[in-house]
Amino acid sequence: MGRPAKPSALKLVTGNPGKRAINKQEPEPDLLEDLAAPAWLPARAVVVWDEIAPKLRNAKVLTEIDVEALAQGCVAVANFRYAVAKCGDDLVKPARIEKNDAGKPVQVAGESMNPWLIVNSMSHKQAMAVFQKFGMTPADRSRLTIQPQGDLFGNGNQEKDPYFG
Repeated sequence: MGRPAKPSALKLVTGNPGKRAINKQEPEPDLLEDLAAPAWLPARAVVVWDEIAPKLRNAKVLTEIDVEALAQGCVAVANFRYAVAKCGDDLVKPARIEKNDAGKPVQVAGESMNPWLIVNSMSHKQAMAVFQKFGMTPADRSRLTIQPQGDLFGNGNQEKDPYFG
């Protein structure tokens, strides 16, 4: 499986190094105006939404059709934070000891990994997968170069035309 397709806007920003044709009919959704979190989002994820959504809109990355993807990322981050809090410093669960029928202590189970570490790991991977699409990691941002836009007719920095002023 090859690389995922790069959006045309990113090709234009990076200078289209592959020189492949740019899709001129790619949809250009409007930036998201209403930053209210979706109604179905759990309370912990709403906290994450309120932290991230304004930053993405200011970066002109969050559009109306990105709401579902961002919401999924916020749920993943909320789950990650919850798992970190539940796990704390207890990476290993101690051995479980119970008394047998004779009343003597017997080890029933040995040390085991804290199950919250699994939730931690899975939610981290999910969050990173979503947020990389939004350019929220340093590596993703380092691939971009922003070129200043000229004015509408391409003569913003030129001398005045002697005939048309």
